[in-house]
Amino acid sequence: MNDWQRYLSTQGAVINDDQIHFHESPTDFQALLAEDDGIMSPLLHQGLISVKGPDAARFLQGQITSDALQLAIGESTPGARCNAKGRMLASFVLFHAEDQHFFLQLHRSLITSLINELTKYAVFFKVELTDISDHYCLLGSAGKSVEKISLTDTAYQYPLVDGRKIFMVSAEKVPSVWEALRDAVKPVGTELWQLMDIRSGLGHVEVDTVDLFIPQMLNFQAIGAISFKKGCYTGQEVVARMKYLGKLKRRMYRIGVPAPKDRLLPGMPCYLQGQNQPVGHVVSTAHGNAERLEMLVVLTEEAAGSDELVMGLQPYSALEKLPLPYEIE
Repeated sequence: MNDWQRYLSTQGAVINDDQIHFHESPTDFQALLAEDDGIMSPLLHQGLISVKGPDAARFLQGQITSDALQLAIGESTPGARCNAKGRMLASFVLFHAEDQHFFLQLHRSLITSLINELTKYAVFFKVELTDISDHYCLLGSAGKSVEKISLTDTAYQYPLVDGRKIFMVSAEKVPSVWEALRDAVKPVGTELWQLMDIRSGLGHVEVDTVDLFIPQMLNFQAIGAISFKKGCYTGQEVVARMKYLGKLKRRMYRIGVPAPKDRLLPGMPCYLQGQNQPVGHVVSTAHGNAERLEMLVVLTEEAAGSDELVMGLQPYSALEKLPLPYEIE
């Protein structure tokens, strides 16, 4: 447990690995989301990679799906790193912090592997890749009160595509920032933040879903995470061919199921009843309330139209297809 986690424990947090809660339960989620004052969640499950140097933008341009050269200072965009077959090795939020300096915010489980992957190409550019996950703390925020708060101790602030905001705070200053926010917003845990991701239709790659999806399977074309105009990057040929020549056989849906006894984890396969061939995979899950689980799941069109699926080893019936906040091409 690091200093930030120890401090959060003194503030009433319960921490298990990179998951955190403040004694809220799924029964409380709807009321917490409806609060006018807003919420704040320590994003312990997220980490940061610094990409810095004279060639930072040009380097990123040839490695990721989003357009680094068109991203103004202070702006952020979702994106992905793919392999040569167009399969996603990582998904992230790309933030242009300063001239010649970008940050990649992504799941902590992927930090080392992504740095190792990008380092193979960084040797040809004037750029430095650094894991700074222990030097900065990430606070995810939502709500009207948060929009009015000006935090002079934050290193950076940047928006997500659904209107939420990220505060990126140096580790030594984060306790004072937390204290400034404590009376204005409600602290909440990881699962409620992940529920907001799910309701915003934002799928992420984690260690157990590496190499499973091409970006369009996670609806990345609908959230501005793919540039089809910027030119070549690793995996671009496959991603572009899917847009202009192919037919996408699987894509991400949001569904609701009764809360299971056993956990449904990212990467678990999905099957139609009586079949042995997977028809999709779980992307992410979170409780919507005490009785219901909400999920992002990549499925075939046939499976998405079915009322019954086997996920993991458990059969589910009367699946509820839930809306996404964007249109799919």
